[in-house]
Amino acid sequence: MGHLKIIAAILIWSSLGIFVRRIGLPNAAIVFYSAAIAGLFQFALLALTGGMKKELNASSQTNNILLFIGIPAISLANVLLFYFAFTHTTIANAVLSHYTAPIFVAVMAPLFLKERSHKTIWIAILLSSAGMWLMLWMPSSSGVMPMSVNERNGIIAGASSGFAYALIILTLRTLASRYSPLFIICIQNCIMSLILLPFMLVINFPMQSLPYLITMGMVHSTIAPLLYVQGFRSVKANEAAILGYFEPVGATLLALVFLHESPGLISLLGGALILFSGYMILKAGTN
Repeated sequence: MGHLKIIAAILIWSSLGIFVRRIGLPNAAIVFYSAAIAGLFQFALLALTGGMKKELNASSQTNNILLFIGIPAISLANVLLFYFAFTHTTIANAVLSHYTAPIFVAVMAPLFLKERSHKTIWIAILLSSAGMWLMLWMPSSSGVMPMSVNERNGIIAGASSGFAYALIILTLRTLASRYSPLFIICIQNCIMSLILLPFMLVINFPMQSLPYLITMGMVHSTIAPLLYVQGFRSVKANEAAILGYFEPVGATLLALVFLHESPGLISLLGGALILFSGYMILKAGTN
């Protein structure tokens, strides 16, 4: 059941690129408003059910550092880098480069979670690196030439968000058994909103963006994270990262349908190497 919850959350998140492109606001504003809407709703639910007081009383100093500083800071970096990728390269490239995350998880899990390491990891790292190299280059009539600066920066931002995402996975494995999923994502959204609040004073808010932001706040920032954190209670960190590979498929199909955007053959080949390297790690972890 945990695997199905994570898959459902990932498929919801696969539509994020469409929303980011359609809203017409700076990335920081999109993050702020969607997180604020989600945080207020989640806070109200916890307050009405008495969950907020119960969760705060059960917290410890170490857990507080991870919960109130670690998760919000890493999540903010993750989402800002990911949205930057959406607006500077194709949605497929952004999502595929983001899914270097399982490689980062595989490297760091033995240190953070004491999970077993495998020799396959190093082969997977080489394959993933080759995939990233292919995605950063494209063919032309004169041979092979670098991508535009915007596209290259978008792919680098996507890979950087993958690193941040890997840190989130590792941190959630520590917190998921101690706090309710709703409490974790409420704290995350509220603190992210507070961090970004000063920057919103100089940004005009177009009312036509409101339906998109409400949807993102309720669906992408509430329902999907709840499913995802609940799934973590019975799914290993490496497995959760690999299940995320449903997102590139969903995101690529949605971009093709709604934006008529398709990735190049070289990008798909690079992305396939990244995905295969993650599959290798999953297979090694189940042996």
